[in-house]
Amino acid sequence: MAKDIETYLKDLQAALIEVGADPALVQDALFDAEEYLRAEMTEGAVVERGTASYEERLACAIDGYGTAEEVAAAYLGTPRMTDRAERAAIVAEAAGADIDDDAETPEDDVAGRAAPAPAMPPTPPATPTPPAPTPPAGPGAPPPGAGGAVPTQPGTVPAGQTVPAGVAAGTAAAAASKRPGAWEQVFGVVTDPAVYKALLYMFLSLATGIAYFTIVVTGISVSGGMLVLIIGLPLFLLVLGIVRGMALFESRLVEVLLGTRMPRRERPGLPNANLLERMWYWVKDGRTWASMAYMILMLPLGIVYFTVAVTGLAAGVGLIASPFTHWARNHVFVWHGVEYQWNMPLWATPFAVVGGVAILLLCLHLARWIGRGHAAFAKRMLVRLSS
Repeated sequence: MAKDIETYLKDLQAALIEVGADPALVQDALFDAEEYLRAEMTEGAVVERGTASYEERLACAIDGYGTAEEVAAAYLGTPRMTDRAERAAIVAEAAGADIDDDAETPEDDVAGRAAPAPAMPPTPPATPTPPAPTPPAGPGAPPPGAGGAVPTQPGTVPAGQTVPAGVAAGTAAAAASKRPGAWEQVFGVVTDPAVYKALLYMFLSLATGIAYFTIVVTGISVSGGMLVLIIGLPLFLLVLGIVRGMALFESRLVEVLLGTRMPRRERPGLPNANLLERMWYWVKDGRTWASMAYMILMLPLGIVYFTVAVTGLAAGVGLIASPFTHWARNHVFVWHGVEYQWNMPLWATPFAVVGGVAILLLCLHLARWIGRGHAAFAKRMLVRLSS
């Protein structure tokens, strides 16, 4: 049993990482557990339970929420037998009695606790189908050890047999990871919805980068200079709260447009904390400063993203449409006081169109790479797990 909340959170983090949970999901699970345990450790919960010692209160809170292994299994939707269920099964087997079907199952044990609903409800493991009887030996019978199975094509499942869940998942992942052909690698980007979402994010990044940079720099400058006054403390706390709120908004924007799992809730604050305690709680949290650095870096990144998107799309579409625009109007320009008229020659038309298509494809590929790279950067900066 954990001796304090921090130890329990570390155990829960280790259990979630062990089962391969996404770092953003791990952070949300830690915030849920921290909020529940801190609420259960307040004075109101102490009076209600009638317990005085810290260890008793924490043990009661963990018993109501679930062990680290149980909570990790609930969040991932992978049922795991608890210690109590294991002991009950061993005792029943030793006594020669059948386990009652109405007995408490691991899923009921996790669901009956006060923990928040997991992101995905646990599903019980599939019951394996008993093997088919072995046909009698005789002419044409299969060799010993074949079990009477009829040879099938590779990758197919014989009738009456089931494939383990792990094998089915591995087969599906192998089929999904099949390397596309050269044509699909080059031109498949045109029909990829994720590319256009990344382009939209690149367009929005200039506005969000300017807003983030202005709020953070102005807020820190003003509140930092007024810390010697009484109003400086609440103003500084307000700036920190705004930064954490903008980090949550940016996380939702990255998840929707760039397709990567990001944090979906803010870290809970200390219950019944005064102004100084809350401010110190946010100041010593590394997520606050990582989010602040991310907001400042979004201005140069937003300028680069917006420039690449606008320049690439404008150059590609402009070259593709240039033959039609040149034929539709006369292009007259003046050079050293002399008026000249220029029209695109006919032989240059296919080169302009091909060049425009190439630039447009390059822009779409750049948008895809920038989207993936920025999603990884955002997760690195906005998701902070304790080491």
